[in-house]
Amino acid sequence: MTSSAVQLPGYALALIGLVGSVIATTMVEWKRHSYTESTVTSKETYLGLWMSCTVDATRHTMCVNYKSLFHLPAEILTTRVVMILSVLLSAIGVLVATLGMRCTRCLEEDEKQKDRVAIVGGFLFIIAGVLAISVTSWFANAIIRSFVFSDSPTSLHNRFEFGNAVLVSWGAGICSVVGGFLLGCRYLWSCPQGSRSVSSFTQPKVIPGTRPGTHYV
Repeated sequence: MTSSAVQLPGYALALIGLVGSVIATTMVEWKRHSYTESTVTSKETYLGLWMSCTVDATRHTMCVNYKSLFHLPAEILTTRVVMILSVLLSAIGVLVATLGMRCTRCLEEDEKQKDRVAIVGGFLFIIAGVLAISVTSWFANAIIRSFVFSDSPTSLHNRFEFGNAVLVSWGAGICSVVGGFLLGCRYLWSCPQGSRSVSSFTQPKVIPGTRPGTHYV
């Protein structure tokens, strides 16, 4: 299998991971809460990294941007920062990996240098994916803990569940990690040690006392 046949799917997956991370970061459905006491007082609340939205029984939606960073819960503030960092690393990874792709004309005079650049791009994608998966898992764990330990009658009406953004972020992180691995696995195939071991078996040996090119074993 050629390197381009592996690089192209890896690049596509990493690009999907970048787009998914951007979408997840801007989505408002990181945490959701539904409260229905009657057909008149039913309400849905969504909390995102940048704003919160409320949907009443008439399906009227009202969204409010967070005004101050100091009043945000720790999971929202931390997730926002880490997801932005993940998106930035993925964006840099796209630029670097594009230069190292075999199907591009950049650095085509030095194939080894081109492969190294693609590997660096793959590692950036892996780091970005690990960051997205880790912070999303931590955010989900915070939701689980608040849901399980909310036993008072007042807090029962404030229990939040996973939003769609959590699933999108998990999927984007997995795509980034797999795509980065496919871009970086070229390093495993181009190991010089394997090429030297093969050449040592195929190179002919000259019998001592004979002229080169006459008798071989």
